[in-house]
Amino acid sequence: MDSALLTVLASLLGLLIFGSPVIFAIGTASLVYFMVKPGMWSMVPIYAHKFFTGMDVFIWLSIPLFVIAGEIMTSIGMTDRLVNFSRLLVGRFRGGLAYVNVVGSMMFGGVSGSALADISALGPIEISMMKKDGYRPDFSAAVTVTSAVQGPIIPPSIPLIIFSSLTNTSVAALFLGGVIPGILLGLSMMVLIFFMARMQGFKANPIAGLTLALAARIALDAFWALFMPVIILGGIITGVFTATEAAAVAVAYAMVIGVVAYRNLTLKKLWDILDRAARTSASVYLIVGFATIISWILANERVPNELSALIEGSNIEPWMLLLILNLFFLFNGLWISDSVQLLLFAPLFTPILAAMGVDPVHFGVIMTVNVMIGLLTPPYGLGLYLGSAVSGVPLGDIVKQTMPFLIGAFCVLMLVTYVPAITLTLPRLFGFVQ
Repeated sequence: MDSALLTVLASLLGLLIFGSPVIFAIGTASLVYFMVKPGMWSMVPIYAHKFFTGMDVFIWLSIPLFVIAGEIMTSIGMTDRLVNFSRLLVGRFRGGLAYVNVVGSMMFGGVSGSALADISALGPIEISMMKKDGYRPDFSAAVTVTSAVQGPIIPPSIPLIIFSSLTNTSVAALFLGGVIPGILLGLSMMVLIFFMARMQGFKANPIAGLTLALAARIALDAFWALFMPVIILGGIITGVFTATEAAAVAVAYAMVIGVVAYRNLTLKKLWDILDRAARTSASVYLIVGFATIISWILANERVPNELSALIEGSNIEPWMLLLILNLFFLFNGLWISDSVQLLLFAPLFTPILAAMGVDPVHFGVIMTVNVMIGLLTPPYGLGLYLGSAVSGVPLGDIVKQTMPFLIGAFCVLMLVTYVPAITLTLPRLFGFVQ
């Protein structure tokens, strides 16, 4: 391997290990290449060119738009309505509020497409409810954090949009491929909660004074949020609009619901929403721009070709390579964020696996499940830090309580990896995969 490339990778790893912000680490490491590679300093304008062209991709517009749609839904009180609807469905069972937490995250994931948005929006509500009902604060926070990882796998999904853009894989096929794995993650948590409820004496938490009329009103209140994923996924699958156009439709839909149905979306709220969405989107776009430079450096050093030749020469079986990559992504999740992993490694490994007969849709969902689990693995796990911030529970206490759920997530990851039908059945039914 070229010494300049080794210097870049060492710089990136060193900056991340010592706690440098991800954006700064990637941007600095990519600039180092032009400084240490002979003859490259005169070509440093490529740095700026790749940075801006990396962000100048039509599908990237869907990310801030989905963020805005999720922020609007949160601002107009949709989270409370989804929690109430979840209580209507599963609150009457033993351990009801823990089930509500999981089901609520599953539903909100179909609105925001972001795990961190799920924790921020639903976390304070769900944790407060569980604590009042006698659940331990650390357990309440752990359920909230772990249930959030299913959100970005169930469509709409920002990580799957990123994968689609980087690998030219159909975003509709990826969205369909993520449905069953995302639901399986939620079901694995609910199975664990079922046994915990009986071992630890959790109680049910049905809605008091429930009548048919009240149930109908709760369902109607939640209907507007639940209908959003139907519009988004249905429009993309039928070809009515692209993923980016679907995101714009989601924003318009959320605004109409806020103004017409709930009548609580004001100009001040909208300004605050746009401000938060701009901050979130800016960080994503900066990472995208700098990661594009890293990807160009890897291509310039012929890393994909050399890696492909190495794998072909080793005669490794696809199942073994998938296992190695699972371990690789899970290890990287200890110190690299989900979006950075996708940006760095999706373009690198997708062509290699496709040549070995692994469908890109299958690999895209596998990789997304991996990087979502990374939100729960210390020391970098952003989901853990955010869960600690919204709950006030020490990070170490949350980590201990997430262990059973992490084991369940690993089991689902292995199923998704080695049973392709879990991912590919829906895309095949709709004709996106052969």
